[in-house]
Amino acid sequence: MKKSGFLLCTGIFLMISCNQQNSSKTKYNELLSDNMKGDIQLIEETPYQVDSSGTATMMDSCCITLTEFDVNGNTLKNSEKESSGTVKSASVFTRHENGLFASVLNTEKGKTKNSFKLSFDESGSWNTGEAFDSSGKLEFYYDGIGHNEFGQVTSWIQHKPDSSLGVSANLKYNKNLQTEMTMKDSSGKVMNTTTSKYNDQGEQIETTNVNVGKDSTTTKTTTFKYDTHDEQGNWTQRTTFDEKGKATKVVKRVYTYRVKKAG
Repeated sequence: MKKSGFLLCTGIFLMISCNQQNSSKTKYNELLSDNMKGDIQLIEETPYQVDSSGTATMMDSCCITLTEFDVNGNTLKNSEKESSGTVKSASVFTRHENGLFASVLNTEKGKTKNSFKLSFDESGSWNTGEAFDSSGKLEFYYDGIGHNEFGQVTSWIQHKPDSSLGVSANLKYNKNLQTEMTMKDSSGKVMNTTTSKYNDQGEQIETTNVNVGKDSTTTKTTTFKYDTHDEQGNWTQRTTFDEKGKATKVVKRVYTYRVKKAG
C-alpha cells in the first residue's frame, strides 16, 4: 500500500503515504491524504502470482501485509506475515498530538531491527530525526525535514554520526499526491528519480524509476490497473504490469471498517 507520512528502515526515508472525512481529532490524517474512504481500522493486503493471461493464481509465500489505523486515520502498526501465518516483521508507530509521525520501532522475527524518532519544534513541525541500529547505536541523523499541508514529507538531509553528509531527498506533490521524488548523494549528484501518475480517483496508475549508476542509467516503468472496488469506493484488487505490459502481480485487499457506536 502507498504510504503517506514517512518512516526510516535502512537509512533512507520511505513514504508511509478519503473523499469522505473521517472523525479525525488531529490535524493530519494518513487515510485522507491517501484518498481512502470511510473509517478504516485495518487493511489486509495479500499478493498473488499470475498466469500467462494475467489471472491471479497461488498466493505469494511472502507476505501478507496488515496495516492498523487509529481513530484519527493514522497508522498504528504495520506487520508482514508469511502464508504459513508466521510474522516476519512489524513496525509500531507513535504520533505527535497533531497526528504527525513521531517514531517507529521496526522488528524482524520478534527482535529489534532498527528504530527512528523525530523531534518537533514549537509549532509541532518536524525538527530533526535520529536513526538507530538494533543495539540502539546512532546510525544517521537528519535535518532539513519539511512537510506539506497534508503532513507528507517534502525534504530531508541525512548525516552520518561524524556530521558528514549522506543522501538527501526532495519530493513534489500535486495537492496530496506525490508526483516526484529525487534523491542525491553527498556531493549533490542525482542518484534516483521516481515519478508517479494517478487516475481521477487519486489511485496511482504509473510509476517510473530512473536509477543513475556509476557507469549507466536504468529506467523502469510500472503500471497499475484497479480491477475491483468495495462499496466505499476503495480498491480491493489491483494488477501490476511491467514496462512491456505483462502482468506480474495481483494484490487483493480486505478492509475492516470501524463500527460506529450507537448514540
